[in-house]
Amino acid sequence: MRTELLSKLYEDFGIDQLPHTQHGITSDRLGKLYEKYVLEIFKDIYSLKKYNSDAFPQEKDISSKLLNALGFNLLDITAVSSSDADLGRTIAGGSPKTDATITFIFNDQSSRLVPLNIKHSGKKKVSVAEYDVETICTGVGIPDGELKELIRKHQNDQSAKLFTPIQKQRLTDLLEPYRERFIRWCVTLCAEKSEANILHPDLLIRFKVVDREYVDVTIKNIDDYINDRITEGSKARKPGFGTGLNWTYASGSKAKKMQFKG
Repeated sequence: MRTELLSKLYEDFGIDQLPHTQHGITSDRLGKLYEKYVLEIFKDIYSLKKYNSDAFPQEKDISSKLLNALGFNLLDITAVSSSDADLGRTIAGGSPKTDATITFIFNDQSSRLVPLNIKHSGKKKVSVAEYDVETICTGVGIPDGELKELIRKHQNDQSAKLFTPIQKQRLTDLLEPYRERFIRWCVTLCAEKSEANILHPDLLIRFKVVDREYVDVTIKNIDDYINDRITEGSKARKPGFGTGLNWTYASGSKAKKMQFKG
């Protein structure tokens, strides 16, 4: 629902003035709006304590889920700030997966920077990565060989429809040792475990937004997300060749890039 805070943001971003035919512009603005929503809740310790009260049940749900995903207790936090300042570029020269950051300071004077990846959608799975096979394999650490060529075939064919049953099984089997690194790279652009690195998100925030309206939010730390995907990928039919991600392609990239949804 549109709470007082959310209503103000919808007004600030002019959402209701956008024609329903302008899907791209609307989606972009909603993306920025929901990033701002998180930033406002965690703007400072006073805002966090305000919105973590029963007087603001929707914002309390969001802030509580975020703190729980990090294993933080509000009583241990003495200060908090949030930012969406320019984060720079990754080593490869692209944009990082981080959309915003929150910095916590605790009673013992220690601190923690938490990079966030924030998305909104009305669908169960959203795009988490769109890259070519060379970039993917370099990032994950997959060497030249059969596995890389099977991934390349998926990119070139734009699906697994032309794969034989043996090729599908080989791709699943060969990818199995790389599953965790593969999923982690897709959502953070870093195959190694990372914490408090501003370029690589520690939390994934997924707002469910249907017909432009807030419905719910899911917040997971990276390890929990990866475990969920591996559990999904371990089912009998081995979805996503064991990764639990949907393998597809973006309409504009055709056979030049692969897209993963999760």
